[in-house]
Amino acid sequence: MRRRRLLSAMLGLAATPLAVADLTVLQLGDPRSDESLVVFRVEEGDRFAIHYVHSFDETPIREVYEIRDGGIVQIREEFEYHAIGLEYTEANQTREGEFTVLHMERRFDSFTVRVAKSTDQSLVVDGESRPLSSYTERWGSIRFSVERVSYLRYLRLMLETRL
Repeated sequence: MRRRRLLSAMLGLAATPLAVADLTVLQLGDPRSDESLVVFRVEEGDRFAIHYVHSFDETPIREVYEIRDGGIVQIREEFEYHAIGLEYTEANQTREGEFTVLHMERRFDSFTVRVAKSTDQSLVVDGESRPLSSYTERWGSIRFSVERVSYLRYLRLMLETRL
């Protein structure tokens, strides 16, 4: 009996750092239900992108985001030529190969993207591309946010979203 209590106490002490150690995650969630759809472990300065085809002009668009100061900062919008609905300014633009790159510093605590039927939207994290439609039905919405969570909460989110 005493041995069992000692073992339980040792396991509890060993798990404590996991419960209090925190890390940063990029979380994609359903804005209606607050359900987590997927989480990615990220660090300050990490980048991710959303690629899609413009619904009217049918040209590729790439939005690039950076994890910064506990939030998300859009740092680039890349397009072959300016199309309806894209940010417009003559300042802070460069040309890189076939793309015009608009450099920006647009900060978000979170933002929501509607998954359209015809725009081939994909999320690029760590060089790996995933269709946004794999996280929700077409015309559904996905909320992007950055959150500090304990390691145990991260493991729980990973298990919940991978099942």
